[in-house]
Amino acid sequence: MMYSLEGIHPRTGHQWRFFQGINLSYIPRSVRKQFAREWVTILQNTKNVKFTWETVKRRYPYLQHAVRRYFLRPNYYITKLKEIPFEDVEKVVVSTWAKDFSKKVKTSLISKFRKVMRNRRKRNKL
Repeated sequence: MMYSLEGIHPRTGHQWRFFQGINLSYIPRSVRKQFAREWVTILQNTKNVKFTWETVKRRYPYLQHAVRRYFLRPNYYITKLKEIPFEDVEKVVVSTWAKDFSKKVKTSLISKFRKVMRNRRKRNKL
């Protein structure tokens, strides 16, 4: 989890009630494993660790495509929460039964890249 925001935006008046975090299902399992090992080591050696967007951009840029927002309210949006024991974090993060959306992200990125390249070729022909 990165941020939790709840309240009224001062400029737009829109209600905010969400948290933002990393959905590890959007990165390949091998990368999940590497991240889990590294993050567990950091957690063991550091107190008051903040996981922020700046941290993602600087240290874990491969996680940028896995950032998601989830609504906090109504309460039925988030159910069946489970606390993972510290010693099981790596196993749970990498587990094979969890969904893997990393191919979906790769496909989306390739599609965007191709679109940019097509537009660039069109501009060059003009």
